[in-house]
Amino acid sequence: MGFLDTILGRTKPVGANLDALFALPAAALTLEAAESLSPTLHAGVCFKPSVGPAFEGAEQELVSLLRLDDDEGSNEANTVSLEPADQYGYRWVVLGASDFDSLVTRVHFVNSTLHEHGYGPQLLCSVFGFSDNGTTSTYLVYLFKRGTFYPFVPLSGERRDNGAELRLKEAVRGDLQIEPELDRWFPLWGLPVR
Repeated sequence: MGFLDTILGRTKPVGANLDALFALPAAALTLEAAESLSPTLHAGVCFKPSVGPAFEGAEQELVSLLRLDDDEGSNEANTVSLEPADQYGYRWVVLGASDFDSLVTRVHFVNSTLHEHGYGPQLLCSVFGFSDNGTTSTYLVYLFKRGTFYPFVPLSGERRDNGAELRLKEAVRGDLQIEPELDRWFPLWGLPVR
């Protein structure tokens, strides 16, 4: 940061810390013990696609690499799909895995591959699904540009359970870097992640 940035009150954004994703297995154990929430073994990476063949090439390369396991038939739980753009122009890479550690590794791979190809600014978030025996959907959201997490508990009718979100924040505070600004805990309606 320069002198003018300091005087004008501009701050340098916190950079993504993709290694923070590897703290999620410990948070998953905490959620299971404290809240009876288990990982659904599905996650998604949300990004704003760039226009042009270079981005399309990186996108296809990414999906091809993730499908290598599927082609070999080694693990039917390892799934990948590229969702069409939503109403805001964002796309999702939706992943499945046989265990939570593998899922976290696959999500890390998607984020780091897009970041290394120069598309880090297009990455919005990564979302991990949790459930209490299939009745309630709960998510842990990783904000790429902030390097932080927050819980998201949607209810029907585009409402959210703020009390549950604050309780979950306290439960995983020791495991994850929680986003301190609650106004950045934006809702993600219509998630393609189970």
